[in-house]
Amino acid sequence: MVSSTSDVERDRIATPGAPFGRQRQLRIAIVGSSKLEAIPWALWEYLIDGTPKGTTVLLRRGMKSAPGQFEQFVRELIREQGDHLNFEWRMPDPDAGAGATFLRDNDMVSSADLVLAFFDPHHVMAGGTGHVVETAIDRNVPVYSFAIDGTSLTRVGDHDPEALWQQTVEGFFTE
Repeated sequence: MVSSTSDVERDRIATPGAPFGRQRQLRIAIVGSSKLEAIPWALWEYLIDGTPKGTTVLLRRGMKSAPGQFEQFVRELIREQGDHLNFEWRMPDPDAGAGATFLRDNDMVSSADLVLAFFDPHHVMAGGTGHVVETAIDRNVPVYSFAIDGTSLTRVGDHDPEALWQQTVEGFFTE
């Protein structure tokens, strides 16, 4: 657990590559497997204590379907606890045809500074969440992937060539 930090320290920690003291809006894409029924405590701590004011969390949902349970939990956390956080739903373009979901995921990754992906431990890299991770790797967007098994969180992979997020991830997402 990371201790409480000042706003200036939080901005420096949470916005790698930004000049010290210069705030910029951080955009984090958070995706989770449809099989997940909860969000890990570490994600809660990171969103509340480790992100600068004005951070936008990008969440995905279907064009006509309700968001997945994992995304709903993240949205509720932001609404209830994250007075410094914003969120955006990313939905498929109804005019994009059969590939609309993939295009939505590509756009979401391209808009993000960081991607955090969470999987059921028995289905790591499966489905749309796996596609988001692959897209982040292809587009050279830093991505960290975790498996959630009950209350246990295991890092299952990452792609962060410049190690911009390594310290933050290790500070919040390791036991």
